[in-house]
Amino acid sequence: MQNFTAELYASRPEQPRQDERRTVCGEAQCRRGGNREKVELRDLSPGGARVVALSPLREGYSVWLKLPGLDAVEARIVWTRGFESGCEFVHPLHPAVFDTLSR
Repeated sequence: MQNFTAELYASRPEQPRQDERRTVCGEAQCRRGGNREKVELRDLSPGGARVVALSPLREGYSVWLKLPGLDAVEARIVWTRGFESGCEFVHPLHPAVFDTLSR
């Protein structure tokens, strides 16, 4: 499994989060339609991830993220700012899987 560095931080009150979020540094594979590309993971929670892609991901679209050591997980793009996007997993990660990935 690929190594990540992670740092736990509290969300700001003006941006409440549903899940614990950890800053991570690593890569994942992103598939949208027939296109695949590497994306940089910036943070991770059981419910989603923030990624930086080589080309902008469109809000509302579905993608498949291949996280290290896991099968691809389906995610919906909920926001995009330039090349950075927030993804919400269709099926949240199990807490033990999240802990392993973000350790």
